[in-house]
Amino acid sequence: MKEFSEDPKEEGEEVASGILSPGPEATEIELLQAQLEEAEREKSQFKALAQRGQADFANFRKRADEEKLELLGNAKSQVILRFLPALDDIERAMSQAPPAGSDADSGWLEGFRLIERKLNSILEGEGLQRIEAEGLAFNPWEHEIVSYLDVPGRREGEILEVTRQGYKMNGKVLRPAQVVVVKKAEVESTAENN
Repeated sequence: MKEFSEDPKEEGEEVASGILSPGPEATEIELLQAQLEEAEREKSQFKALAQRGQADFANFRKRADEEKLELLGNAKSQVILRFLPALDDIERAMSQAPPAGSDADSGWLEGFRLIERKLNSILEGEGLQRIEAEGLAFNPWEHEIVSYLDVPGRREGEILEVTRQGYKMNGKVLRPAQVVVVKKAEVESTAENN
């Protein structure tokens, strides 16, 4: 229960002072407005942090997916590299086969050709591509020189022959083509200098 002061004038002064002068209620409103503004500022900071966190996570997920695809591609490349010597052997054997329709031709040879086509088809389906070489200019990124020959009438640096087929997968060289390249004879160059 509220105690009343004995002096009624004191009570009236309190009421009058609350109405006429800014009292604790006015400062309380200002304090609440300041707290509201602070809360709004913090909210916008936390929202920005959350958005950055989401963006960082999306970037992380994208990088992880790219790395996963790269690892898968590298693993696939390694497996295909292990098949290439067998493909080389098949191609060498096929280059020594008698021509179709000759007496030496038999059903097994046709079966061998079928195996070669199927193996090439499977590897091409996985993204394997032969590196073009014969008749082109030497490219150190795709070709490996195993020997040089002086051939009149051919330009220097031209590839004459492929001794081992090169392959690339998804634009990346798995194995360079081993090639024989035209090189002008040293005798000609020394004769020109004299």
